[in-house]
Amino acid sequence: MKIKALAVLALLIPTGVAAQQNFSCNWGARGACLGYGETVCSSSGKCVSSDAVCFDSYQCNYEGFTCKSNFTECADEYDGLLNRFNALVDDYNDLLEDNQRMRAALETTLEELEETQDALSDAQSNLFYARQERDEARDALADIVACIDVLGRFEDASNCLP
Repeated sequence: MKIKALAVLALLIPTGVAAQQNFSCNWGARGACLGYGETVCSSSGKCVSSDAVCFDSYQCNYEGFTCKSNFTECADEYDGLLNRFNALVDDYNDLLEDNQRMRAALETTLEELEETQDALSDAQSNLFYARQERDEARDALADIVACIDVLGRFEDASNCLP
């Protein structure tokens, strides 16, 4: 009875250890357990180290796979480029906003300048007509003064008015 119990116990112990290390492979594939520093190489000469993670063929796409360290560097570079791109977009939007604000201010200034030029032109026209009226009034006054000078002391000066 003791022998039977020991035999059953002996059969159970390896089964437990084997069950803990069990893994499955796809049909037609062979599993491999690697020791420290060992690698697995396929018949095509592709080798992987003991800490490699293997994928099915065409798991991602036709371009193949990348190492995690390369991916991390690429992702970091992508994040840096994305940050630079976003900063450039922000700068562009700020410049565009400034440009639109300055364009509106320039349009307002140009309208005010045009109004000022119109007012100046009107003032110049008014000044021209005022000078013309002044010159005519001066000529009329000179004619009246000349007429009065010609008249005698006692003659009526009302004849000199136009």
